[in-house]
Amino acid sequence: MSDEQIVSILNRSVAIADPILDIIAHSDPLQVKPRTFGRQWWDVIPTRFGDLTATALSAAAWPGTGSWEKLSSTDRAAWWVHRIGPVTSAAPAFPGMFGAWTKKLPASTVLGAASQALVVLAIGREYGIVDRNDEIDLLGAVLFGRDLDGAKVKAVERQEIPDADRKTAVVTALREIGVALLRIDKELGARPQSPTLLAHLTWIPVIGAAASYLGEQIALRKAADATRAWIVAHREAV
Repeated sequence: MSDEQIVSILNRSVAIADPILDIIAHSDPLQVKPRTFGRQWWDVIPTRFGDLTATALSAAAWPGTGSWEKLSSTDRAAWWVHRIGPVTSAAPAFPGMFGAWTKKLPASTVLGAASQALVVLAIGREYGIVDRNDEIDLLGAVLFGRDLDGAKVKAVERQEIPDADRKTAVVTALREIGVALLRIDKELGARPQSPTLLAHLTWIPVIGAAASYLGEQIALRKAADATRAWIVAHREAV
């Protein structure tokens, strides 16, 4: 598969992933994030549901909260790995949660690549990688070890997530990223992988899912390290 074809696929993948990241970072349906600013020690004692939610978000240093604003770019990048990473890693470890289609596709490979793409893009954002061309180049380098040029294609319009049944829409969007990446499945072997021992353990009943989850977490951290290395080597993109 040519670099131009890979760039085209990654272009659409980014168009789908960006709105998902926006939802995670900016969504505040209960309007409680403003309550996380200027909090005192006694504010951790909830007097109503909104206070309890604000306390939970603040404790998790969720994007848009007072705690988040105090984090450095490095800490914010680490947040995506430690907070969101475990959730996205659960997809390839427990593919059944995505429905019957996982029986017809190499779900572990596809969803593993999709979850890594999501977190890699999130880390890139924290360091100022927001241009579509740079995002494509970043994904190509981290997931496939390919030196791409995202400027070779016109940016695909963002695939916005509808407000109605947003949870299902996000799951569907993540699946779409995986299906898109399936077209370059032969290149997916280059992405950061689970340790060999854990990869073998995934075939064993009962412990297989746990081994897969742990393996995806380790692979995700490798992807995060590769992302930071790419950013350091391409400071002009920041």
